[in-house]
Amino acid sequence: MLPMLTTQTPDMPLTRLLLLPAIILLFLTACQPVQGPLSRTQPTEIETVPAETEGQYQQAAEEYLQLATEYDGERQALYFLRAAELFWQTGQVEQANTALQQVNKQLLSNDKQFSAAVVGAEIALFNSQGEAALAALTDIDASSLNAEDRVKLLKLRSDAYTLTSNWLEKANTHLQLEKLLSDEAAIEQNRETLWQALQQMTPQALDLHNPGYPPADDSGWFALAYAIKAYQDNPETLEVALEDWRRSYPNHPADPSLYKDSLKAAGIRLPQQIGDIAVMLPVEGPFVDAGRAIKQGIIAAHYASGASSRLHFLDVETDPYSGRSNVAQLYQEAISRGASVVIGPLQKPSVEALAKLPDLPVPVLALNRIEAGLKRPNLYQFGLAPEDDAMAVADFARRKGYQHAVILAPQGDWGDRVATAFSQAWREEGGNILSVASYSESDNDFRDTLIPLMGLDVSEQRYRTLKSVLGRSLDFEPRRRQDIDFLFLVARPLKARQLVPQLKFHRSGDLPLIATSHAYSGQADPQQDIDLNDLIITDIPWMFVDETNQDQAYQAVLSQTQGNPGSLLRLYAMGTDAYRLISELNQLSRQPEQVYQGATGDLSVNEAGQVEREMRWGQFKQGSLQRLQ
Repeated sequence: MLPMLTTQTPDMPLTRLLLLPAIILLFLTACQPVQGPLSRTQPTEIETVPAETEGQYQQAAEEYLQLATEYDGERQALYFLRAAELFWQTGQVEQANTALQQVNKQLLSNDKQFSAAVVGAEIALFNSQGEAALAALTDIDASSLNAEDRVKLLKLRSDAYTLTSNWLEKANTHLQLEKLLSDEAAIEQNRETLWQALQQMTPQALDLHNPGYPPADDSGWFALAYAIKAYQDNPETLEVALEDWRRSYPNHPADPSLYKDSLKAAGIRLPQQIGDIAVMLPVEGPFVDAGRAIKQGIIAAHYASGASSRLHFLDVETDPYSGRSNVAQLYQEAISRGASVVIGPLQKPSVEALAKLPDLPVPVLALNRIEAGLKRPNLYQFGLAPEDDAMAVADFARRKGYQHAVILAPQGDWGDRVATAFSQAWREEGGNILSVASYSESDNDFRDTLIPLMGLDVSEQRYRTLKSVLGRSLDFEPRRRQDIDFLFLVARPLKARQLVPQLKFHRSGDLPLIATSHAYSGQADPQQDIDLNDLIITDIPWMFVDETNQDQAYQAVLSQTQGNPGSLLRLYAMGTDAYRLISELNQLSRQPEQVYQGATGDLSVNEAGQVEREMRWGQFKQGSLQRLQ
């Protein structure tokens, strides 16, 4: 309450009268509420529902959705956001996205806007939508975030750049991360990812977009990647470039282990200008026909290329009792003839003998595979192993979404090899094998094998039991077991033509039948192959007419064989690819992700120096093999 004021009396001093306004102002100020730090507007908070505290996140998300319908404004936006976060946390992606779409982000505080952007980006990344993920993060100001949130933001952007193949921005993102990380393991992982991104860029892009100058670390990363990419096919120049890089960036943090594989590969390179080529193939024994076909494929590719280099064919002789061959002497002869590279040998013991030599100064492209433990510098391995087909079937079935398989294979070593290779690959893919049945290739009627494999005997037993219980006959049609997703068939052409119709007779119905290339003779014969209708196989590109019309080597092979190469076409194609791979091995051996489209498939070289193949897929329709897209 203000003090009561009175009018001035003659006895009141003038100074007291002049002080009255100041006193009144002081009292008025004292009566006002104080605006301190604790009285400022606080961010809106929402209560945590009990279900979330108890770990029942999906239920909590549903409750937050319900609460959102009872409010509006910022509180409603916060409830929708919390629901979206919990749906995402529990793997309910669609529900998370639906809840997030209802969030009015303009009503949220900066930190909550960041939370909403993170959920949106994570959902987009889950759906492999890189551009959408970047759009979700576009309005976030990194400078306003704390260090932890900046790391999260940059990692999300990095993942999005991977999906959009924007390797430059991905690299720049990891350069920014480098400055925020403190954990040694995280820093090492970040540098590895940075290096992988830089390796995806061309030398021109690395040079153009280098972000600085020596001795800055950021500039050093780009300069190092440029040296590796630009000179990887020229080891002498690469060594000079790396020495220059070390002088320019003496304290750079790049670990040499990041690029040592590039140096190692460069040290075993093939010459850029291929000179004479030595070819080691058998001229006697069980592999002589295969050797002849491969030889003709090499010759066809050589003349189609118009190359001036000479081919030197060296005859491999193998003792039928000891298995020893003359490949060591032939390799020395190839060197003495000035060969730049050697193709062959074909038989596995001969390849193993070469691999055990003290030194291989001239690169070798062997035509078979050996155990990975015997891998050697300058030794590459290229083969058409049946196990490759089996593993391809496992990959194909996985991509089709199949889970449960049955196997039908012939008795004997060959059938066991293929069936075992498929079984191992299929289990590694996470698939299940319900049953394995074997048949004799000397049989023509396979009912005793197919009836139990298809589960028809169980169906028949159920019918008999029901008939006995009811005491009367019933209409009955046996049904195959319904838990099979596909049947993997291992068979040569004659048996495949017998087995496919008998499988259909024994109620395979619409069950996918998938086989290796061995089921097809390689010679188009619709009249005989009508029995293969609906069978799916993997095979080399040369088996599909649309991929061979423009290939001069293929046309030459057809001319040599009077248009009837048969199953040997795969070996002719192997010879053609062996010749053509020579000029590609430099790049393929350094970059496992690189692919060469060959006559036997899409070819790449793994770290063990083995040539891997991805073949084509076809299905028989009206007796003809037609390409599956």
